[in-house]
Amino acid sequence: MVYRFVGYLAAERPVGNASEINVALESDTKLLEEVVVVGYGTQERRDITGSVASVKSDEIQNIPVAGLDQAIQGRIAGVNVTSSSGTPGGGISVRVRGTSSISAGNDPLYVVDGVPVSNSDISQGGFGNQQINPLAEINPNDIESIEVLKDASSAAIYGSRASNGVVLITTKKGKAGKTQVDIDAYAGVQDFTKEVDFLNATEYTSIVNEARQNYMNDTGKTIGLLGAPAYNTNWIDEVTRSTASISNLQVSVRGGDEKTKFYISGAQFKQEGIILNNEYERKNLRLNLDHAVSSKIKIGTNLGVSRSTNNRIIGDNNIFAPWPNALQSRPDQPAFNEDGSYFATQRNNPVQGALEPEYETTIFRVFGNVYGNYEILPGLNYRLSAGGDWYNNKEFQYEPITSGQGFGTKGYGLAGNGTASNYLIENTFDYAKSFGDLNMTALVGYTFQEFVTERQYVEGTDFPSSSFRYITSAAKIPSGTSNWTSSALESYLGRVNLDYADKYLLSLAIRRDGSSKFSEDNKYGTFPSVSVGWRLSQESFMQDLSFLSDLKLRASYGITGNQEGIGDYAAMALINGGQNYNDQSGIAPSQLPNPNLKWEQTKQSNVGLDFGFLGNRISASADYFIKKTDDLLLSRPLPRTSGYTSITENIGSLENKGFEFAVSTKNLTGAFKWTTDFNIAFIDNKVTKLNNDEPFDRGFVNRVAVGQPIGAFYLLEQEGVYQSNDEVPEKLFAKGVRAGDVKFRDINGDGDITTGADRTFVGSAVPDYFGGITNNFSYKGFDLSVFFQYSVGNEVYAMWKELDGAGNLGAGANNNAIAKDEADDRWTGAGTSNSVPRAVYGAAGSFNAQRSSRFLEDGSYLRLKTLNFGYTLPSSVVDRVGLRKVRLYATGQNLFTFTEYSGFDPEVSSNAQDAVTAANDQATLPQLRSFTLGVNIGF
Repeated sequence: MVYRFVGYLAAERPVGNASEINVALESDTKLLEEVVVVGYGTQERRDITGSVASVKSDEIQNIPVAGLDQAIQGRIAGVNVTSSSGTPGGGISVRVRGTSSISAGNDPLYVVDGVPVSNSDISQGGFGNQQINPLAEINPNDIESIEVLKDASSAAIYGSRASNGVVLITTKKGKAGKTQVDIDAYAGVQDFTKEVDFLNATEYTSIVNEARQNYMNDTGKTIGLLGAPAYNTNWIDEVTRSTASISNLQVSVRGGDEKTKFYISGAQFKQEGIILNNEYERKNLRLNLDHAVSSKIKIGTNLGVSRSTNNRIIGDNNIFAPWPNALQSRPDQPAFNEDGSYFATQRNNPVQGALEPEYETTIFRVFGNVYGNYEILPGLNYRLSAGGDWYNNKEFQYEPITSGQGFGTKGYGLAGNGTASNYLIENTFDYAKSFGDLNMTALVGYTFQEFVTERQYVEGTDFPSSSFRYITSAAKIPSGTSNWTSSALESYLGRVNLDYADKYLLSLAIRRDGSSKFSEDNKYGTFPSVSVGWRLSQESFMQDLSFLSDLKLRASYGITGNQEGIGDYAAMALINGGQNYNDQSGIAPSQLPNPNLKWEQTKQSNVGLDFGFLGNRISASADYFIKKTDDLLLSRPLPRTSGYTSITENIGSLENKGFEFAVSTKNLTGAFKWTTDFNIAFIDNKVTKLNNDEPFDRGFVNRVAVGQPIGAFYLLEQEGVYQSNDEVPEKLFAKGVRAGDVKFRDINGDGDITTGADRTFVGSAVPDYFGGITNNFSYKGFDLSVFFQYSVGNEVYAMWKELDGAGNLGAGANNNAIAKDEADDRWTGAGTSNSVPRAVYGAAGSFNAQRSSRFLEDGSYLRLKTLNFGYTLPSSVVDRVGLRKVRLYATGQNLFTFTEYSGFDPEVSSNAQDAVTAANDQATLPQLRSFTLGVNIGF
C-alpha cells in the first residue's frame, strides 16, 4: 500500500497479514520550500536566479518604529537604511547596493500588494532639511513579508523605475479555518541614547575670558571680560521632555473558508518627540478580501486607509530650530525672565521656539487595489487589477508675534494643501506548463499608470493677536499659489522562467516603458535582463557529499532605469504665469527644452552562490555585483546672459561594485533552540564621468568629482596645532595666527591658507562595510532575540561643533555654548594639544573655525538595535480562559551604541535624501532609545 500526505514524501509498505502498520513519512522539502514574492507573481526560493532578499513578519512584528523601512534596517545584505533623525515620522534613507544617482533620486521603488506607491514628501512649509516619511503611513504590523529585488534580473520587470532596487511589500491575507482575533499592544518610554556635555555657566565664563585675554595678548587691545554668571541654564533639559512616550494598539481579525478569506485590522500608533510640543499619531484600517466566485474566477481587494497627525518642529539648518539653538545657547542666560516671560537670548530662545509656534501636518492616505483572476485554460490565467495611491497632505502653521519667527511680520500663518495620487491598471497573462523534465512559467502584461500632484497654499502676516491664528484674521496676504502637474507611464512586460531537471535554471525578462516626461524621440525605453542558475547539488557527481544540502550557482545581467527627481515636464519648453508688473498679469519663459533628455540607465552584473550544509542547518548566499549608471540626470548651470539659470541634461556616470554575504545557522535544535542570522556588505562607490569632468560643490562641505565617492568631503585638512610662533608662516602671522592655532595643510605651498586653493578630499560618507547580526533563543515558552546593526568606515561632518562655540573656543563664544570635550582638550601651551586649538577671540578664532577635517569624525558604530524578551503562556493555561495564545514581552530599541563619534548619534544626517550632502550633522535631532512592554493575545 502507498501512503501519502500533503507536504510529505509518499511511502510504500507491504500489508500482508499485519493488523497494524506504523509508517513515518519524511517531509518533502521541495513542497515545503519557501515561496517568495517577485514582480507580478511568486517563485520558490530555491528556483530564484537573481538576488532577492526577504524579511518575514515575525522578524519585524512589535518593533516600536513608525515605518516599515526602519523595521528592515540592518536585516538585509546590501541594503543600507539610515534613520537620519529622531523626529517622529521623519525621513528615512534607503540605499540598495549603493548610491546610483546624484540628483534623480536614490530610494527604491516601493510596491505594496502590487501597487507602486508614492515616496515623496509634498510638504510646503519650511522645516529645515527634515522631511516627512510617507512610508510611515503603512502599519508595519500589517505586513506579511518584505522582499527586496537587488539585482537587475529580478528588478528589470519594473523597468524605468528599478535602478535603485525594488521593495515588494505584501500585507497579511485571510486563511481558511476558524476565525482568529488578535490583539497586539505595547507601550513604553523613550530617551536619549547618549548625552553630550556642555560647559556650565562658570566654566563657560572662564573659557570666554581666557579667549578674550589671549586676544588682548595678541593685539595689545583691550576688551571687556565677563563677570560671574547669575544663571546656569541647561538648555537641553529646558527644551526636551525627560522621557517621551510611545504606544501601539492593533486589533486584527483573520479567517474564512475555502471560498472566501479575509483579514481586517485597525491600529493606533502614538509617539511623542523628545522635543517639547512634538508628537506623531497614526490610525490605520486595512481590509484584505479574497473570494472564489467559481473554480475558474477569483476576485479580491487589498485596501489600506490611514490618517496621521504630526505636530512638527523645525529641524536642523534653520535659525529658529529649538534643538540646534539649545545646543548653541549660552548657559549664563535664563530661559525666562522673573515675570515668566521669555528671556531674549542672543540666539532665538529655544524654549520659545518649541512652545509658541504651531506646526501641524495631517495626512490622509488610501492605497490598494481590486483584482479579478480568470483561469482560461489549465495553467493559463488572466488577471485584471485596478489600484492606486491617494495621499493628501494638509498643513497649518502659525507663528505669533512673540516668537522669533513671527516677530518681524507681526505674526505669520500658512495654510497649505497638497495631494499626490497615482492610478494603475494592469493586465497580465501567466502560464505554467511541464514538458517532462522541463518546467516553464511565462508572464506577459500591459500596465498604465498616471501620476497627479496638486498643491495650494496661502500665507498671511500681521495678526491682531495670538488668539487669532487663521489666515482670515491676517491683515496682509503676501503670497499664495496653486499648481497642478501630471505624468503617465505606459508599459509592456514579459518574463519566462525555465527549469530543466531541477538542475538548470533560466530566466528572461523585459519591460518597455513609455514616459510622458520625455520627448517623442526618447519617450520609450527598453529594459531587458537574463539570469541563469545551476543547482550543482542535484548533479550525480555531488551525491556522495552527504554534508551538502544545497549548492546553486547564479549569474545575471540586466538594464534598469531611473526617472525620479526630475519635473514632470523636464524635457519641454515652459512658460510660467505670475510674471506680473504694475498690477498687470504677465507670462515669461521659465525652462529651455531638451528633446534629448532620457532615463538614467543602470547596467548591473551579478554572480552569486547559494549553499547549505547539514540538512540546511547552515545556509548562506554570497553575491558579487558591478552596477554602472550612465546618462545621469543633472542640472547644468547656464550663463545668466541666456536668461535661464540651468537646464536638465544627461550628464555623467556612476559605478557601484561590491560583495554581499548572508548566512543563517541553526546552532541548537533541541529543547533549547538557538539560531543566528548574519549579513555584511562591502560597496565601493565612485563617480566615473561628469560634464567635461568638471567637479562641482553641493552644500557646505561636499564636492562631486570624478574618481571620488558620492558624499566626498572637500575641506581644509588639519595637520595639527602650531606649538610656537616660530612655526607660523609669515603670511599667516600677519593675519593674526599664533601658537595654539590650527595648522592646516598648505596644498599649493604659497605659505597662506585659503579655501579656494587649499581644500582637498579628506573622507566620505560611504561606509566601507555595513550589516547586522541577529541571535534568536527559545526554551519552552521563553524567547529572546538580540539584534545588532553596524556601519564601519564612514565619516560624519560635525557641523554642530563648527557652529557652536567649540568651533572656535572663543571667537564667537559670547553667542554660543561650548562642548566640554573640546574645551578640556584645548591647547594651553606648547605640547598640551595637537588637535584642539586655543581659546581665542577675533580673527584667529575665526581662522580656527574654518570648515576643515578638524570637524570630520569617524562615524563607524555598532548598535544594539533591538532586544526582545518574551514569554508565551502554556496552552494548558490559556485554553482554560478560552484564549488561543498569550505572549508577554519586553523590547529595547537602540539600547547601546558603540562609537567614537562625539555627537549624539553617528547615524544622523541633516538631509539624508540628498546623496551628496548626507552625513552632515547640523545639530540634527538624534534617534532615541526606547523601552516598551507589550502583549499579544489571540482568541
